[in-house]
Amino acid sequence: MSRKICGAMALVVVAMVLPAQVRAQPLLLGRCTVDNLSTSDMAKLRVEWARKCALNQNVGHPGAAFNTGLSSASGGTLKDYLESDLERNSMGEGSFAGSNFQVNNAAMFALYNSGPTYQALDTDGYQQWSRDSWRRKGRPLYPTFGTTPDIADGDNLQLFPHKELANCRLYFDKESTQPAFTAFYVNGYCESACYTAEQKILFADGDLPIREAMEALREDLITLTPDSTFDDLQLQPNLTYSYTRELRDAEHTLSVITARSGGQLRLTLEHPVITGEGRIVQAQTLKVGDALVKADGTLDPIADIQKATFFGKVYNLAPVTTDRVSNILVAQGYLVGSVRFQNDEVGYLNRIILYRSIPADVLPQVESP
Repeated sequence: MSRKICGAMALVVVAMVLPAQVRAQPLLLGRCTVDNLSTSDMAKLRVEWARKCALNQNVGHPGAAFNTGLSSASGGTLKDYLESDLERNSMGEGSFAGSNFQVNNAAMFALYNSGPTYQALDTDGYQQWSRDSWRRKGRPLYPTFGTTPDIADGDNLQLFPHKELANCRLYFDKESTQPAFTAFYVNGYCESACYTAEQKILFADGDLPIREAMEALREDLITLTPDSTFDDLQLQPNLTYSYTRELRDAEHTLSVITARSGGQLRLTLEHPVITGEGRIVQAQTLKVGDALVKADGTLDPIADIQKATFFGKVYNLAPVTTDRVSNILVAQGYLVGSVRFQNDEVGYLNRIILYRSIPADVLPQVESP
């Protein structure tokens, strides 16, 4: 199995999810750092708060649902609610769901990956959507707010929900002492993270702890090439699309995976890892005897797995490429998946994504004319 560095490298700095304008991306990363929610549960509470406020403040009555025409896994069709009218409010002023105004749809986007959607009445009588628990995003998204629709607007001020989500007001400060009696908009969606600070990621000049890489805004990330196979792994210079980091220390449960060689990974439970079968799985599903894969393709059997409680910040990153194989990175010398496998590509968890080449002697032979 070979280990090669292929391709040329360009440099670009991009930030976290999701505005279309490139100029807005670094600003959103900064906003998400300030408006950091340190656990998935906190992100889920923010999304549920936004949904409830959208319904109670802007919709007003369960009977205001419209028929989406989409099939419900519970039977019938899915019903959603519009906070406003796009023709009258094209920028999304006062919307908790964002400028598409669809309340249940926004919550699904933030919390779940695609799949069959169920529907039931919530405690206030509104139709509420859900999906199977295994489709929940490993790193849920949550909305962050500002005073103008364009986060790059010089007059845009960051806004925050009440620190205990006690009401539907927004505030100029995180301590909820300065209520904002002004227009507000969803400026983007933030995402949490999953490496501990000391875990080393492969960059162009070698391994670097992810915290140091983020602080230096390192752009020269190394990933597999899109055409890599299990028996011909090739590494390429890639571009860093985003870093994420929690602003405050928090308690996390980690999988501490020790291989026979002595190598070790310390990851959150949902982090995607490549196994000796070429399969991508969550760290929490690994067991002793499974094999990790080194960057040169060597298998390293797992000798021990422990759960550990970690109090601190966790980190994550993603390359700019979106195909599945080039979203495989090298952490602590082992192949792991980027954050995209926890959200956009979660459907490929538990599937083989690194295949072995077909030997030439078993391919059909075409006779020359």
